[in-house]
Amino acid sequence: MREDSVALRLRAAVHDDYPTLFKLDQACFAPGIAWSKTELEYFLKYPGNLSIVAENEAGRIVGFAIAGRQRRQGALLGRLITIDVDQALRRRGVGHRLLEEIEAQLRGIGATAVLLEVAVDNTAAAGVLCAAWLRAHGEDSGYYLGRIDALAMEKHLG
Repeated sequence: MREDSVALRLRAAVHDDYPTLFKLDQACFAPGIAWSKTELEYFLKYPGNLSIVAENEAGRIVGFAIAGRQRRQGALLGRLITIDVDQALRRRGVGHRLLEEIEAQLRGIGATAVLLEVAVDNTAAAGVLCAAWLRAHGEDSGYYLGRIDALAMEKHLG
């Protein structure tokens, strides 16, 4: 565990978390990139999606992640829909713990890889993910807001 990491409790998201998760998502992403209330609620309720909440020692939600499932050439894959970490706790291991848990749960249901897109101008996330977790395998032109390119990333869960 990192020296500057925080103590966390990870758990599945529940309906009562929704307002807090929405506020956190709005704080983490720019307007138009952050999920709308309807979109976030859809992803949280969609059958088969995984949603993990990170709480600090005081029980306050400090991050969350949502992943879905899809098939590619018969193989089950995970898709990281979002990962959000409270600004004050970034670079303290919260995102890393959420990613580890999502990865473990996806592996547990038989997923062979996990996919995600990250905005090329989100240099902090792109740098961490490229270096430590996923490999970039392409770029989607105008993926965000029709003007911001995204790195398409994938990690095999062998």
